[in-house]
Amino acid sequence: MGTMFDTSDDPASTLAGLPVEAVAAYANGSYANYPAAAREFPNVHLLEIDVVGQRVGNAGDFESGDMAYVDAGQWANARISAGIARPVVYFQVSSWSPVLQSLAASGVSRSAVRLWTAHYTGQAHFCSPACGFGVTGSADATQWASSDAAGTLPSSYGDRNIDVSITAADFWGPVSSTLTPPPFPGRNLQQPPVMSGNDVMTWQTQMALRGWAIAVDGQYGPASASACRQFQAQVKLGVDGIVGPETWSTTWTAPIT
Repeated sequence: MGTMFDTSDDPASTLAGLPVEAVAAYANGSYANYPAAAREFPNVHLLEIDVVGQRVGNAGDFESGDMAYVDAGQWANARISAGIARPVVYFQVSSWSPVLQSLAASGVSRSAVRLWTAHYTGQAHFCSPACGFGVTGSADATQWASSDAAGTLPSSYGDRNIDVSITAADFWGPVSSTLTPPPFPGRNLQQPPVMSGNDVMTWQTQMALRGWAIAVDGQYGPASASACRQFQAQVKLGVDGIVGPETWSTTWTAPIT
């Protein structure tokens, strides 16, 4: 997982002194600053955000004042046709349903895009069903803090005009097959009865990051067991719906297809 910054001001001065690994900047609109970001940060991951529908860059901003939610599917389709791999669709988490409906209506699969949500809780997280708003599955990145959302930006960022996002391990490309899984929790995850705990949530989170439509709620019930069996079949493990040591490890180490 990583951190991505964005700002409507000059990236060089606003992000000075921060450990920058990824920057999102605007290709057009009132705050067009992508050229400045590209000059200042040539060796980090960059998103170029289209806010007016010119069908440029590798990210589209869908919110009030920018592109309409209903246009997300057509925009994503156009960028994919232009050769952009997994274009990014940015939107407020409360608009999850209309954005996903727009993508589906345009024939854009969930795996063909990266979903970047805004949900200002002041805590780094990936939007999931636990956030409400009809979320299914998990976002690929979530903007969780902003100078525009009072009380969400950690004091370590001072008075910078900045937004902070967390990005999934595969946000910038396939998850490495050498990704080190967390230690096996010491108990198999299985049901019935429903099992609960942080180990369940850890496994569900990784499954969601892999693109599975799974609730990240810390409850290992029938839905989690079903996702487990499908995953086991996909990666050619024994299919029993139980997250034992081998299934647990493979959830992190198997390449995402």
